[in-house]
Amino acid sequence: MAKKPASLTFRDIVLGAEADVIRQAHEARVKIDQLIEERQRAYERIAALETQVEDVIGEPGVYPFPPPPLPVAGFDPKAETVQRPGAAGAKKAAAPKSGAAPGDDEPEALPPAVPAGKPQA
Repeated sequence: MAKKPASLTFRDIVLGAEADVIRQAHEARVKIDQLIEERQRAYERIAALETQVEDVIGEPGVYPFPPPPLPVAGFDPKAETVQRPGAAGAKKAAAPKSGAAPGDDEPEALPPAVPAGKPQA
């Protein structure tokens, strides 16, 4: 069973942590935020490409897109094809988040990193 991480106050961080650990954590958080932004741009590009395919077909939700070639959050790895919302006979699915790939149950993005030297409220 996973243990819920303890909440740290600004005072706990300032008085109880080593500066190197805080610096490493901040750098890791900044890197994660950059990767999440890059991931969002990639999903937007995929959605644009899939829309172009549907424009060629002339009917949204009909083309049986193959599943992603690599593991991606939110996709069933056992599925043989992936259909975008609106497919004939497919269950009504909620519209994907802006630019998100169909079927992506992406967790909410992490809150932005706190700039160095700025206490978190």
